[in-house]
Amino acid sequence: MTDKTQNQAHHSISNTIDIPVHSNATLLKASIAATVIAAVVLVTAILPAEYNIDPTGIGKSLGLTKIATATETNSPSSNPQQHAVPSKSTIVISQAPSVAEIKEARALVTGLRQDTVEIVIPAGKGLEYKLLLNAGEHLEYDWRTDGSELYFDFHGEPQGDKTGFYESFAITTSDQMQGTLTTPFAGAHGWYWKNKTSEPITVTLATKGAYLIKG
Repeated sequence: MTDKTQNQAHHSISNTIDIPVHSNATLLKASIAATVIAAVVLVTAILPAEYNIDPTGIGKSLGLTKIATATETNSPSSNPQQHAVPSKSTIVISQAPSVAEIKEARALVTGLRQDTVEIVIPAGKGLEYKLLLNAGEHLEYDWRTDGSELYFDFHGEPQGDKTGFYESFAITTSDQMQGTLTTPFAGAHGWYWKNKTSEPITVTLATKGAYLIKG
């Protein structure tokens, strides 16, 4: 063999690469082995560390479950009161107080009181009943007799006045009256009833406001 022939044969051999060809059985075994390894890693490492799921107990022994516990504790969803961000579309409407709550609040006002009394007007006689109020006070009242009508004068007398002046708010004859009064001045405000019958008449009077009872 000549030198030229030998060189050509050597060049042909050096450029030839043998590529091993695996059978289907070999590939199947490799795939099964990879799947098994992935499953083992999932059960022994990923589940304990990420989700605190440790069916084998290996994660606990390796301390992986502590990682999941710490993550849950620090998660924003574990403490929604501190991390929740209110939606911009959320509208909060405060409830208006009920009638009962308004009445209760008014009852707590300093000096506000509510009274009910029975006043007997003797036959053929007249009788006064007065309340002491400051100027601008709001008085609610409701009175009614036990049957017969009475002549009455609902009026007010200014505090400290010695001239005998008084201002009448209503003068008539009736067996009942209900209303409100905003006092025009400080002083005694109330009713004068006169019984023109031959029998005593009882008046039931209910009042509410900031006042003192003069009687």
